[in-house]
Amino acid sequence: MFAKDWGHNAVAQPSHHEVIAEFIPTSADIDSPWAWDTITDDSKLPKNSIVAARWIRKPEQRKPQQKVAHAIFAFTDRHIANRAIREGMVISQKLVSVRREEKDPQRCMKCQQYGHIAKECKAATDICGRCDQTHPTQTCTASPEAFYCAVCKTKGHTAADRACPTLLRRIRE
Repeated sequence: MFAKDWGHNAVAQPSHHEVIAEFIPTSADIDSPWAWDTITDDSKLPKNSIVAARWIRKPEQRKPQQKVAHAIFAFTDRHIANRAIREGMVISQKLVSVRREEKDPQRCMKCQQYGHIAKECKAATDICGRCDQTHPTQTCTASPEAFYCAVCKTKGHTAADRACPTLLRRIRE
């Protein structure tokens, strides 16, 4: 029935439930199914419950002295993903914290507002994400005492701050 409606090349795939495992030793092997078996065994999770894993930053993108990194793990079942969040996971004999993957709302790096990206921005000038002045964020020299959020127009934090009330509201929405 589905193939008739979608075409003969359509493939149904099960949904996966992704989480972020934090501060994993960079020496850990997370790339192969046999490594996932070790992780599920050590973490006391059901066999074959990990269906994918990847480093958030590829090894070649890391600093040479970096000892830990974050990775995304995909589970077959949301209950198992929630259990990993509650109890953590054991990776390379280290208990690591696990959290839900949160997708942030799109924020323009030119005007700092939500809902579009810089290449679609209609603003005439760049607005700094650190001090709300008219210059690119990367050229800002403002000290932390001078931070002013260009999004919620509040002193004390930047537009990229995870505690910005506007960001938190957008995430809830």
